[in-house]
Amino acid sequence: MNNRYGRLKIISKIWIFIVIFIVIISLSLIVLERTLNTTYELVKEVADTRLNELTATAQKTRQLAAISSDINRLTRTYSISSSLDEEGRQISENLSLITEDIDNQILFEKLESYSGAFDRFLIYAKNLRQLQDAFQLLFVSAEEEITLLENLISRWMIESALQGTDIDYYDQLLSLITGYRESFLIIDKKITEYITASDPDNYESSDLYNELYSLHLRLQTITASMPEVAVHGRKLAQYVQQYKNHVKALKKELTSLLSVLQQLTDSESSLHQLVSQSEREAALSAEQIKDEIDLLFIDVLARMGMFMLIMVLMIIGTMYYMLRLHIEKPLKTLTGVVSDIGADHLDKAIILGRDDEWKIIENALNEMSKKLAKSYAELQVSQASYQALVNNVPGIVYSCRNDSNWTMEYLSDEFCDLTGYDTSEVLNNREISYSELIHPDDRREVEINVNKAVQQARPFTLEYRIIKRDGEIRWVFEQGRAIEYLSDSNKTLNGIILDVTQQKQLMDALAESETRYRLLLEHTTEGIFGFDENGVTTFINQAASEMLGYKADEVVGSNNHHLIHHSMPDGTEIPEEECCMMRPIKDGNEYHVEDEVLWKKNGEPFPVEYWSAPIWGSEKVIGSVVSFHDISERKRSEQNMQHLAYHDLMTGLPNRVMFNMELKQVLAQYRRRDELFAVHLLDLDHFKEVNDRLGHPMGDKLLKQVAQRLLQAIRETDVLSRLGGDEFALIQRNLESVSDASYLASKILDVVNEEFLIDDNTIYIDTSIGIYIPETKTIKQEDVLSKADLALYKAKEAGRGMFTFFGDEMSLQMHNELSLSHDLIVALKQEEFFLQYQPQFNAVSQELCGIEALVRWNHPKRGVLKPIDFIRIAEKRGMIKQISDWVLYEACKQAKLWTDRHYRFGRIAINLCAKQVNDTLFQQSIENLLYITGLPATLLELEFTETVFMEATDDTKQSIRHLSNLGIHFAIDDFGTGFSSLSYLHRFKVDKLKIDKEFIHDVNQHRHDAEIAKAAIALGKSLALTVVAEGVETQEQVDFLLQHECDLLQGFLFGHPVSAEEFETKYLTKLVDA
Repeated sequence: MNNRYGRLKIISKIWIFIVIFIVIISLSLIVLERTLNTTYELVKEVADTRLNELTATAQKTRQLAAISSDINRLTRTYSISSSLDEEGRQISENLSLITEDIDNQILFEKLESYSGAFDRFLIYAKNLRQLQDAFQLLFVSAEEEITLLENLISRWMIESALQGTDIDYYDQLLSLITGYRESFLIIDKKITEYITASDPDNYESSDLYNELYSLHLRLQTITASMPEVAVHGRKLAQYVQQYKNHVKALKKELTSLLSVLQQLTDSESSLHQLVSQSEREAALSAEQIKDEIDLLFIDVLARMGMFMLIMVLMIIGTMYYMLRLHIEKPLKTLTGVVSDIGADHLDKAIILGRDDEWKIIENALNEMSKKLAKSYAELQVSQASYQALVNNVPGIVYSCRNDSNWTMEYLSDEFCDLTGYDTSEVLNNREISYSELIHPDDRREVEINVNKAVQQARPFTLEYRIIKRDGEIRWVFEQGRAIEYLSDSNKTLNGIILDVTQQKQLMDALAESETRYRLLLEHTTEGIFGFDENGVTTFINQAASEMLGYKADEVVGSNNHHLIHHSMPDGTEIPEEECCMMRPIKDGNEYHVEDEVLWKKNGEPFPVEYWSAPIWGSEKVIGSVVSFHDISERKRSEQNMQHLAYHDLMTGLPNRVMFNMELKQVLAQYRRRDELFAVHLLDLDHFKEVNDRLGHPMGDKLLKQVAQRLLQAIRETDVLSRLGGDEFALIQRNLESVSDASYLASKILDVVNEEFLIDDNTIYIDTSIGIYIPETKTIKQEDVLSKADLALYKAKEAGRGMFTFFGDEMSLQMHNELSLSHDLIVALKQEEFFLQYQPQFNAVSQELCGIEALVRWNHPKRGVLKPIDFIRIAEKRGMIKQISDWVLYEACKQAKLWTDRHYRFGRIAINLCAKQVNDTLFQQSIENLLYITGLPATLLELEFTETVFMEATDDTKQSIRHLSNLGIHFAIDDFGTGFSSLSYLHRFKVDKLKIDKEFIHDVNQHRHDAEIAKAAIALGKSLALTVVAEGVETQEQVDFLLQHECDLLQGFLFGHPVSAEEFETKYLTKLVDA
């Protein structure tokens, strides 16, 4: 039995002990598990019963809290909620369901009272909404009657004006009617205030009654007037009487409603106290159950822990005995035997005297010893073969230490032939070190390159000189790398050294030959360059570099065709496959061209005559060489001849032929790129009288002066032509709107109307202008001039000395803009501008963080206009700076007033125009403004568009940095709509980016807008700038912006622009109260 046990494997013995222990532990755990199950069932039954009761109570409490919250919301919004009936009915049903299951009699009675009060609230709220609808219907009806009256009296006024009779009476009637309209607006506003008042009993309703009484008396005036007017007056009087009746009913309903609201508040307070008491009792019961369960499980866990500790100690003792018996004793025997085995006794047998796994190890070690003995013999043979291979390498194979002398540890036999030294003299620096053989002038560079390669763990290649024993200097090429064994200090360099003296001499000769060739290439006046089979430039001479304006290293390595030969003079692209410089590479032929251009670095073309020829190598074309010279002078002479053919000899202006060519070109650009243009046809008025009175020579001089004045009035991109006689034609390019054409025409009229002084003669003339702007891309060229000629005819027919457009729509648009520009001048004098303020909120905390001041124009006829309606016209007419200065002063003054009242609003943001920013006194004007208004610089934020920012002069940028140091913040408005430069944002002091509302509006629908918004936010974050989203109108937009960590939000969802008084009431007073 003992022998059989001894022959068992060690692992089997261990498993036998483990199985025995598992059986013992399992039996113990079964007994313990049954005890735990019994205890668990008892605890579970008690806990489930109590928890079910607590769950039911908690559920009713949550339902009651939700209903209470809904009732609070409805009672706060009863005047505007369109779903009040439906939601109220649902809440009443939910209250009834909860009341049915209530066992507590006190709570049941409170809920009954609460439900009854809420039902009465629904009835009064419904009555109040009906009254609101009745008031709205009365207001609409009164507005319609007043509009009918205004139309009737306006028609009478027009008829009287046409008949030439007095219209003062009708004017007085219109004033009365306007007063009626304002009274109805005041009454409607006061009724709204009355309905929304927190305490209608204390509201001053006498003002409302007085206004109704006053309106009723004033209506008697038109009731006694003409019959047509009296009919409408009586209807308005009826509406006033109905207003009075409804106001009485409104007061009654509001009083009843407020009484019910007070009852709801009292009942809710009592309910909350009862619910809080129930919740406290439930929480106490739950805590008691938890404590009992915790105590039970702590006791069970302590018993289990003690049992497991005893088991673990028994297992550890048993395992220690097994390891000592079956592992430690055999391992000591094996260690003693292995220590006796060396390189000379690899075949010595190992005997452990065991029958278990150690027998397998014994056999494996004996087999490994035999294989090691065989491998050792093969290694000796391999070393002999390696030595023979190294000796046949055409160079020195070496291995050295990485020290200052490069101490050689191994050198092949070739070392003696190359250096004249025996290897024994150099190995281990016995007589001379290898570093001493390196030429002194090269030694330092070799050391630097080797150390750098070792540090970067890469191979190194070197070329340097050595000094042989006989003093001869030889060039060698060395290639090697560092082999790391234990540490950096123990690195070994292995490599090969070759004699390259002969190759070096050949390279020097080649370099000398290339130098002579380069001198010849650089000193010729012809431009010469070459490129390979892929069109990449390989060389260029000095003459070519100077003519092209490039440095040689800017051309070499670049695609020749794309850089300097990409297109014709007119911009037509030259395909690379048709380029005569590239053709020799494909067909091997030579080409001569003299009607193309090369393009300079500055983007200017110049005409050249060039010859291109293939470069042959190994019987195939490997590139092309081009020689060229500048033929600008030759072309200039040709152009002078051409100028005479296309220009008017008297004025030097383009003639009719040239004009038609230019017109053809702008028409093509209009069709291809939507570049709008206008054609002005000018005819001088009274020019024939000048010829008849003063003679044709005087008329010719007058035409020359007219041409000079017209050229000074137009832009360089515009084309002015003389068609013949006293007729001129003008092409105005790059129009943005019809007003651009009208503005230029007005300017031309002004310059021509000024007096001309010619040979002591003062001459006055006028000009008539016909303007045509194409409305469709299908317009023919000949139709453009004919339509402009028709417009010119209309101008002369209208009285001369004026301009007209072809088409009524353009004329209407022009007159509209002229009217607004005139009204702007009056608006500045009459103080018709006013400011509104819009809040900016923190995206996370929803706190007020800033205010933006927005200008509005109270136009006497068109009503309130926003900046988009008049700013562009103000910029064109030169009035934008006056308006912007007014806005800046008024906004700062208002901010100072709020500061004095201790309101906290962050900063006030004000938009600046380009003329303000680029004004030389920009910095001084801002500092003076702060001094005059007393506003702290830390409360001011100045906004301007990214285009204005990028066009700022150096002085302006310095001013921005100075003002920023004072504490003023600067923001980029409408970010993303211009052409921002990231370097500008980085270099200059910008504190805030405002994402234009164009990208926020569809951020949840359009992926591109979403990506732009995310990129703008990420850019602002990376540059540590505050990011503001403009135009936020929906909660979905807010969620998107919060997800991507936008800082501030501004838009109609948070607040419309309002007056200073309303802004103070809505936002600032709350902050002070809080």
